[in-house]
Amino acid sequence: MALLAGCLLGSSACITSPELDVTLHESDRGRVYLERMPDRSFQAAHPIKLSTETVTQVLRGVLVRNDQGFLQNLVAGKPEALRAFTEEDVAFLAPLIADGLMRAASDQQIGFTIKQTGAPVYSERVGAAIGSSEPPLRLAPMESTGGSLYAYGRSLYVTLAQYRHRAERPDTINLANRRLPDESGLANRTVLFVPETAKRPDSYRDARSTDSTLVIDYELLARLPAGTGSSAPSDAASPADSAGTAVQAPIIKGNSPQKDPEVEALRKELEEIKRQLAEPDAQRTPARQKRPTAPQSP
Repeated sequence: MALLAGCLLGSSACITSPELDVTLHESDRGRVYLERMPDRSFQAAHPIKLSTETVTQVLRGVLVRNDQGFLQNLVAGKPEALRAFTEEDVAFLAPLIADGLMRAASDQQIGFTIKQTGAPVYSERVGAAIGSSEPPLRLAPMESTGGSLYAYGRSLYVTLAQYRHRAERPDTINLANRRLPDESGLANRTVLFVPETAKRPDSYRDARSTDSTLVIDYELLARLPAGTGSSAPSDAASPADSAGTAVQAPIIKGNSPQKDPEVEALRKELEEIKRQLAEPDAQRTPARQKRPTAPQSP
């Protein structure tokens, strides 16, 4: 009761859940909206004008890496960091977020949710494959990725609150088989950003930041050469990009001017054999050209 009374008396200093203020866009693809800051005492640097290109660089630079155990890393190798948003996601979100930053008040932040198509998976629900109306293989499960962002100073605070989350009904057969759903989809995952030079150190985090919050120097990011923000390192590429890199590597090696020592040694050996075979022919050639002289009569 005392805590509730304190919040009622000093609501400006209490942190509550975000409240939806304005929906900027909503469709089957996703939703972008303005919501009230959870911390009523905080004042963001809104409204602010950021170009769509800068917001595009920010979204392209958000990566998510699966954190595996030590034994899994030994078996599967170094885990890859994949982009949180596809190019289609970025094209949808970037202009809407840029517009939201210009329309947001100092006590508002921009929220977003994007719908994504997941990879085919087998259902884990008990009884899904035996006598169930639900097919065991879902060909195109829908997933949701969402979060929020706001500007403060010369930094953009981007929080990924949900990553490729699949809405599933809990298993209600019995309590022993019931699984606790991961609403965020970020369990055992780490949120990263490239290029790292545009990422602020952890000292820039504030009371509103979570483990999945990125603090981006948007002015520095906008000054970087074109394509820097969208080019992820080899371990941050998508699976298709990684396959392309693996295919290109032997081609580059094959075009190298360096010669294989074994091939070079074999070539020299063949040349020596040819020279040795040519020597008897050279010695027999003068003998065939010299004719015997007829004996002189006395």
